[in-house]
Amino acid sequence: MRAFLRVELRRTDGGLITVREGHNAVLRSGAGLLANMFAIKSTGITHMALGTSDTPETQDFTSTALTNPTEVPITPDAFQIDPPDPVKRVVRVRLQGTVPAATSLGTVREAGLVAHNGATVSLYNRVVFAPIDKAAGHELTLFWEVGFPFGDLQWLL
Repeated sequence: MRAFLRVELRRTDGGLITVREGHNAVLRSGAGLLANMFAIKSTGITHMALGTSDTPETQDFTSTALTNPTEVPITPDAFQIDPPDPVKRVVRVRLQGTVPAATSLGTVREAGLVAHNGATVSLYNRVVFAPIDKAAGHELTLFWEVGFPFGDLQWLL
């Protein structure tokens, strides 16, 4: 599985202020989330989260939350599933979420996708990027792309 994030900060008139891009780390809790979804024991991604830490992900990928997180709900219509790519052998899911201009977050350095399933909250992934100052009057839009491979995946085991 491979994922990519593009973050755009814009003025309310649509003018682009800054862009950040990066690949994500799928966390242990994210792998558990997918396993539970496979077994019909969990919901899918319901929120994106933004945090303040730029600490690199640990080698055991055990982060369970972002630092000082702000969560934004993601509606089902924000997801787009592309047709399978027979050359790269991947199915891509794209989603977009926006923090409204009225919301001031301060300095943002990390983002992740989250699933709320009753009282259980699972952090799927985490991306760290150069700081972005999200003030009132700026829209912050995150564009996620997650690829799910298909074919002979024996190399994963």
